[in-house]
Amino acid sequence: MDITGTHSVPGPRDRVFAALCDPAVLMRCIPVLEEMERLSATDYAARVRTTLGPMKARFSGRLRLEPEDGAHRYRLVAQGNGGLAGAVKGEAFVMLEEEDGRTRLTYSLSVALGGAVGRLAVKLVQAKTDRVLAGFFERFAEEVDGRPE
Repeated sequence: MDITGTHSVPGPRDRVFAALCDPAVLMRCIPVLEEMERLSATDYAARVRTTLGPMKARFSGRLRLEPEDGAHRYRLVAQGNGGLAGAVKGEAFVMLEEEDGRTRLTYSLSVALGGAVGRLAVKLVQAKTDRVLAGFFERFAEEVDGRPE
């Protein structure tokens, strides 16, 4: 499953990047995120809980942030296991461009699903992903807008 998008976020690029790397901010902004811990400057452990149609699942996994150009561009690699629900692997490329006091966040996400979650209709998974992303960007914009510089 591939997803791309662009969102305009209030605030300068450095503030947006710092917020994207802050587990406390992400906990407040990602609706399905139950737990997130920074293990190092680039590595995180996380747990998400979600409902996909008739199935409820909890996935635990790791994320690695791989900066390619400081706060301008980075790659995010994630993998998680949900037991009987299956497994998920993903990779995202994120670019942050500052323009007129705002930051344009452009992303390209590729996700591979295995097990029971992988057998669900792609449209169902896509719809859930779209709702989670919409909720994240709405909350994230509010969070960054209210952050002191």
